[in-house]
Amino acid sequence: MIEFETRTGKVVIDDSKCVNCKTFACVKACSLYGAHLFRINLKANKPEPIYPPEDLKRMCTECLACEQECFLRGLDAVRIELPLYGLEEYRKKVGLY
Repeated sequence: MIEFETRTGKVVIDDSKCVNCKTFACVKACSLYGAHLFRINLKANKPEPIYPPEDLKRMCTECLACEQECFLRGLDAVRIELPLYGLEEYRKKVGLY
């Protein structure tokens, strides 16, 4: 697992799924739309962070491109956890709990 904190959330990559990936859509998406935080480790056939965790936290733009592209063109290995403040209270208010 690759995990790192962002400014307001967390990115989690199940890199065990990445071994069979042919597209590395997450790496491409981050380089095109984000901050180019990953490279492909060709020996392990997995993405790997280019920077240490403290830099990733500062540099990640939370654009969601890596998660979206991995879902659409990869193996659905990326999860971005971003808290939605007030969501629980709203759901209780409208009867969804």
